[in-house]
Amino acid sequence: MALAAPSRLATFAGSEVVGVGGTAADAAIAMALIAMCTEPGVCAPGAGGYVTVDAGDGAPVVVDGYMAVPGMGFEGEPVSTRVSMAYGGGVITDVGPGSIAVPGSFAALGLVSQRYGKLPWKELLYLVADLVGRGFPLSQACRTYLVDSGTLIFDKDPATRSALFDGDRLKEVGELVVFEGMGDTLRQIGEEGSSTFYQGDLGASIVADLAARGSSLTRKDLASYRTEVRRPLELMVSGWQIVSNPPPAIGGIAVLGAVQKMVESADPLDAEVWLSSMAEVLGHRDEFETGGATQAGIGEFLERAGLRAPSTITVSAVDGEGIAVAATFSAGYGSGVVPAGTGLLMNNSIGEIELIPGGAGSLVPGQRMMSNMAPTTARSGDNVISIGSPGADRITSALAITLVRFLCSGDTLSAAIEHPRLHPESLEPLGIAAEIGLDLHGAGIRWYAERHMYFGGVNAAGLVAGTLVAHADSRRVGSAVVV
Repeated sequence: MALAAPSRLATFAGSEVVGVGGTAADAAIAMALIAMCTEPGVCAPGAGGYVTVDAGDGAPVVVDGYMAVPGMGFEGEPVSTRVSMAYGGGVITDVGPGSIAVPGSFAALGLVSQRYGKLPWKELLYLVADLVGRGFPLSQACRTYLVDSGTLIFDKDPATRSALFDGDRLKEVGELVVFEGMGDTLRQIGEEGSSTFYQGDLGASIVADLAARGSSLTRKDLASYRTEVRRPLELMVSGWQIVSNPPPAIGGIAVLGAVQKMVESADPLDAEVWLSSMAEVLGHRDEFETGGATQAGIGEFLERAGLRAPSTITVSAVDGEGIAVAATFSAGYGSGVVPAGTGLLMNNSIGEIELIPGGAGSLVPGQRMMSNMAPTTARSGDNVISIGSPGADRITSALAITLVRFLCSGDTLSAAIEHPRLHPESLEPLGIAAEIGLDLHGAGIRWYAERHMYFGGVNAAGLVAGTLVAHADSRRVGSAVVV
């Protein structure tokens, strides 16, 4: 099996699962849980996301476990704090208890386990609990983010402060991070099923603690949360069927729309073509976001993109039978809040201002939130790949450029991932970020001399010409193995 994930611990967990007879879905579940639990700030167990599954013997599906808007039956004013960080060139976001949306991570992974897994859910959760419960080393990606966000977001809650700081000092890369109670909570979810997070005692204790601190999350929010199984968007390129995340998320539309524009051009490998294609699609996306996530707006975006309806971690798994699974999860910038005794860090998706064009007042409890994530698979005969990337709006450029290089240039999967990238940062006037090595000219280009995590961190696994392959982007510290 080919596995790619953000860390060696994650691919180790995936390898352990493979060793006891697990499927690609089982391996992806274990890797995703490890990544969510061991990348504080970058992601969190109280996250949401999507899992794209192409089992090879039927229509691919996307399991939508993204965050939902809380507040069913809530009366009062949620308590949150607005912070401004230097991270990513400048970020303004709301954090604290009032920024927490309804997490979908455990519901989504539980459903994937039920439908596509072979190993018992309990066995997977116990494996993860054993690996993370006694602590894990702080990763470089986490520390890079925490340098900007640590004292603003993650030193307010006693649980996060104890885990990430030594007194007033932010821990260094490699130092042990322990979230007290995390292992026991994961074992409880393994014993009782993911439903305990939503309808059981665990969910009740989480809501009680968060409500006392000013969260709008209610028992009704958790009890009514449902994972959705959706038909993915599809696009044929050079004999490959690419499938990705459909609406209400916007990431898959943007990625496939950009790829469509590129391959329709005279030269899909030209950097100027990449720029114009992505600028056009991202322009449509900006109009869509400004107008709100209405069904009419979605349809118009799909039509303009040439498609038909039908902060983040990503993992990929492909087995020798050609079953491909790509999973991407996000907790936003992190709320900085851990429900007492659980060890589970929560998201701040209600506080992601850039993904709520109409403001928090426009949100309806129960509604799925907007997302840039786009876990993707592509298949041609016996060849198949699974691929995904973190990186907010740079997910579009990272995946589109990688896919076009792989499908149209003859690049290996690893060469396509490592190829220089660009990203249109602004449209009027056009502002461009680009890595050295591209044939790109003109004013307004912000050049990066080396590969940089700003441009995402593509993880991919595949079965290509009968050989299992995997690669983790050098822009971020990741891990890829074939077992």
